[in-house]
Amino acid sequence: AIKKYTANPGLDLTDYYELVLFCFLTGNNDMHLKNFSLLKNNLSYDLCPAYDLVASELVVEGDDEELALNLNGKKKKIKRKDFEIAMTSAGLDQKVIENIFRKYGKLLPKWIKFIDDSFLPEAMKEEYKELIQRKLIQIQ
Repeated sequence: AIKKYTANPGLDLTDYYELVLFCFLTGNNDMHLKNFSLLKNNLSYDLCPAYDLVASELVVEGDDEELALNLNGKKKKIKRKDFEIAMTSAGLDQKVIENIFRKYGKLLPKWIKFIDDSFLPEAMKEEYKELIQRKLIQIQ
């Protein structure tokens, strides 16, 4: 739908896959299709800004899926290659894909600070930091 209907399909596809990667890295394994939508902007459509960004993996017990969406046919044991295959098959350029991974690979210090400054209980802060670090290792 993004490629067919949006005014800026390249940018919107990039934003979409950045959001899917963000959800994976932050433990939002409940980000299903109804959380993605197109927003009418005059005569065209754009990818709607992200919403429902919750680290559900921290609080929902018994759910071992890493994503609610299939990524390269998988919801578990997701690796960098799965993202790369999905992004490439959607038409993203290899340079764009590399830039996305580089961008998110540099964010760990900021995420750690945000988590440390948050109102989460100390035990949950540690769990969240470990989750993000584990996910970053998965996509190396």
